[in-house]
Amino acid sequence: MTSEQTLQRAIMDYLTMIEARHKIYWFRSASGAVKTASGRFFKTGKPGTPDLTVCCKGQFIGLEVKTDTGRQSASQKKAQAEIESSGGKYYIVRSLRDVKAIFG
Repeated sequence: MTSEQTLQRAIMDYLTMIEARHKIYWFRSASGAVKTASGRFFKTGKPGTPDLTVCCKGQFIGLEVKTDTGRQSASQKKAQAEIESSGGKYYIVRSLRDVKAIFG
């Protein structure tokens, strides 16, 4: 079974390979927390943000990377609803094949 981290790395490599040909802009966008030098923690991003954000042909696309058994959290479901209701696309991708089907 592939870990989410391994799958995400493969997807990022693929997006890097196709970005010029498909004229896409993408970045890793998951939220998290950072510890400062003084030991203080602060949160980054917005809860539920998809793992990868892609702009392709003027379309916002969120890619949430999951293993075969991975499930969305409540905040991820909320983010999906907000992205889709604002005209963006949101995909749960479980393989590199899923991503290739989206971008060709």
